[in-house]
Amino acid sequence: MTGEAQSHQTITEMIQSAPPEVDAGTDIALKIMVSCPTACDLRGKTVRIIAQYSTVAREVALTGFEEEMNETDEFWVKAPIEPGECTWSAVFPAQEVEGVLHEESSTPLRFNVKPHSISVAVWDVPSPIVFNDKFKIKVGVKCSAECNLMDEKIAVYDQEGRQVASTALGGVPWSGTSALYWAELQLEAPGVEGHHTWGVKFPKHELKPPHEAASHHFSFSTATTPEHVVTLELIAQDTKTPVKNAHAVLRSQSGYPYRCHTDEGGVARLQVPKGEYTLYASKAGEYETFQTTVQVGDDVTVKASLAPVYDPFG
Repeated sequence: MTGEAQSHQTITEMIQSAPPEVDAGTDIALKIMVSCPTACDLRGKTVRIIAQYSTVAREVALTGFEEEMNETDEFWVKAPIEPGECTWSAVFPAQEVEGVLHEESSTPLRFNVKPHSISVAVWDVPSPIVFNDKFKIKVGVKCSAECNLMDEKIAVYDQEGRQVASTALGGVPWSGTSALYWAELQLEAPGVEGHHTWGVKFPKHELKPPHEAASHHFSFSTATTPEHVVTLELIAQDTKTPVKNAHAVLRSQSGYPYRCHTDEGGVARLQVPKGEYTLYASKAGEYETFQTTVQVGDDVTVKASLAPVYDPFG
């Protein structure tokens, strides 16, 4: 008589599975474990990732055998381009090892594919700005998967929702970043005094993989034409040396702030209309804030010394 062929059941498990949400078209890192009740060494045998429509997304070998468990190395599969829920599976097909058939086993692999999210940043916004003056801002856009966004369009809208400018993003990311694509836009300030909130929009482009639309608001103030110069000269109280790169603010009675930083010689110059202002000078983490009231009816020079920040552990 011929005996029945011997077979072993197997168990397939995810050691490293997909996160609940992944960006469309990006790589997913996975790791799989396969075992059988008699602790067979299955190294060299394969595991498959089965995607939609029973297609094989990836086939990898079991390379590790430790504590009666067989494991793959970490490997990657590409997420689908189209957003939606995915139910894939990791399958150990039936395979023979030293005359013993190891039966098929599988485990589900579920995740949700989402469009790439977008973040928008705005910087170098001057304030206040003289009525009807032209001014420039910088706008940066970054994709959650760090896609190349060169030549994608951005637009600026005023607080009534009217488009006031548009441009394409440049091809070189902002210095010190890996994927913040940016552009400089020239705008024209409103002809009325006040506080204004405008918006930058990155519309939903026909990109593949798909990307979400995004927006960001920025604010600035408009004021009358400056008539006088307030010069601030800062020195350190302890060393008697100029305090460079300190933050200087002149805030008017109506609340509009005029800002700048001191130069290498500890000097800052702010052009303002006549009136009464509160002057603030500070350098975070190094010096205490200096504050005084300044009456501007002509050019004014203010000299101040900044006290070092007290360090109880110094």
